[in-house]
Amino acid sequence: MAYLRWRRFTELVSLDRPWLGELFMRKRGKPIVAAPVEKWDAEYQDGIYDRLNRSEQRHHHRLLAAMIADRWPNPRVLEIGAGEGVFFEALRAHRPARYVGVDFSKPAIERGETRLAPEIAIGEVKMLLGDGRTFATDETFDVVVFSECIEHLGEVEELVAHYAPNLKTGGAVGLTMWLALKPLRLWHRLKAMGPVLDEAVINTPWGGGWLVAVTQPKPK
Repeated sequence: MAYLRWRRFTELVSLDRPWLGELFMRKRGKPIVAAPVEKWDAEYQDGIYDRLNRSEQRHHHRLLAAMIADRWPNPRVLEIGAGEGVFFEALRAHRPARYVGVDFSKPAIERGETRLAPEIAIGEVKMLLGDGRTFATDETFDVVVFSECIEHLGEVEELVAHYAPNLKTGGAVGLTMWLALKPLRLWHRLKAMGPVLDEAVINTPWGGGWLVAVTQPKPK
């Protein structure tokens, strides 16, 4: 228990003092890589991610959706690493004009097509199979969202540059991530790319928390 409290304190302090996170980070030179798609597919089929539908697992989605809608009424949103589109259910209350969810897991996309079938039928929503590192579209959006996946998609500078053409003028990146030292390293790098429009931390009753933020990378 003492260790968990110390780790939690370190993570919170590291939000504003990245040097402290670097000091305590284990295996700091080891890259963060995503699990193979076969593992994600099997876990979706086995229902392991059904827990993400529970209310206590979705506070970060509700807050990010509100942050987005506060600045972009009826927003157009592209979500990378969308899973089965659970984030859209938080966004729905804000009447988005367009939502495109992309994930590399076929079972996740199929489940998303089922759960969001009414919105898909009227053209408000589209669920697409694709790799978040290389996905391409001609559509433009107010916000590109990375919810608990940005640490699996390579160098954050390259990732943001890849999606920059899909951001409308004044568009932004929406982010949620589990509060941990390695993902926080990417957050500090993203913050260095442009102004932070909104930032908050949500604590969970079981320990730990999510970072929720909207940032506006400066155009090259």
